Amino acid sequence: MSTTAQKVCIEALSLPRSSRAEIAERLLSSLEESMDAGSKRAWKQEIRRRQREIREGKTKLLPSDEVMRSALRAIS
Repeated sequence: MSTTAQKVCIEALSLPRSSRAEIAERLLSSLEESMDAGSKRAWKQEIRRRQREIREGKTKLLPSDEVMRSALRAIS
């Protein structure tokens, strides 16, 4: 990740939750526009698989603040 991207991430993570959600949605939408049909289908299958694992208790969910701390450590 470039230095600019790291700075943007750090600044974005300091924003209120609603602002972070809006930014995340816009970024994801920008990626979806460039995806081919096969990739979209594969992601939908992956999302369904992950949802199923959560419902069945096969996946451990982590609090968002813990995930964000870990992500910041990874890019620092």
